[in-house]
Amino acid sequence: MNVQQLDMYYRFCQCKSVSKVARDLNLKQPTVSFHLKKLRDSVGITLYEQKGEEIVLTSAGAMLHQYAEKILRLVSETERVMKDYQSFNRGELHIGASTIPASYVLPPICSQFFSKKPNVQITLHVHSAPTIKKMVKEKEVDFGVISTQPMKDSLLVEKEIVSDHLVFVISHSHEYAIFDKITRHDIEKVPIYIHSSGSTREMINEWAEKEKLSLNIRMELTSIEAIKKMVSLGEGGAILSKRAVQEEAQQNVLTVHSLPELGYNRSISLIYRNDRPISPLMQEFMTDLFREV
Repeated sequence: MNVQQLDMYYRFCQCKSVSKVARDLNLKQPTVSFHLKKLRDSVGITLYEQKGEEIVLTSAGAMLHQYAEKILRLVSETERVMKDYQSFNRGELHIGASTIPASYVLPPICSQFFSKKPNVQITLHVHSAPTIKKMVKEKEVDFGVISTQPMKDSLLVEKEIVSDHLVFVISHSHEYAIFDKITRHDIEKVPIYIHSSGSTREMINEWAEKEKLSLNIRMELTSIEAIKKMVSLGEGGAILSKRAVQEEAQQNVLTVHSLPELGYNRSISLIYRNDRPISPLMQEFMTDLFREV
């Protein structure tokens, strides 16, 4: 068993076609078939079966598929880290980020980093905070930058970068805009535009349940920018990250109020696996992140 064979086997499991694997790797079909047979012979177990026109993995084959994915990801990570050490001015970074840091924190950091190291390639994977945690754990990204409450996870290192409070947001023309503060009863009267999923929605649900608050949800959306636009045009409100509405608040488009009785601490944090080697490229980006935010 070797990495080349595992790569072919993993690709074969994904597409169930020897010819497609051969095309993707620019090899001849007999070559791919030969390596798959060598892999099967080396483990001494049937890995898949042909049932009519369908390829079906055995239980052992499915398990090998999972291990092959992890091994290939680790090999790829190792190669990238070694390249970082070979040439500090080149390399790749795979960063996971939830919506708030991806939209309002990381763009200027990345821009500054590119100006120093134009030959570095950064891939930014934007998903919900729970998804980014999963990607970090499974080594699909080098590290993550997420909005989250303090967490305890034995596999992850978490370092707080900056606070990320939730606030109640209304149009600058709304009747509540002149209030010094708002109450829970004020919020219950306002139609709410809310994010459909993610850590912010979970936090809002927990807060509403704890305070026995009946939110009048008018619409669920998947985009923070769309939520802000809806609020600015209508009589409704929203509960969003304060960082996400700073620009609109400064321009007197939106008005921000603190949420009453919100006893949660949320921050934008850096997360990475505790067994993850920190390459020079990762270290420099992380240093810039903490220094500039």
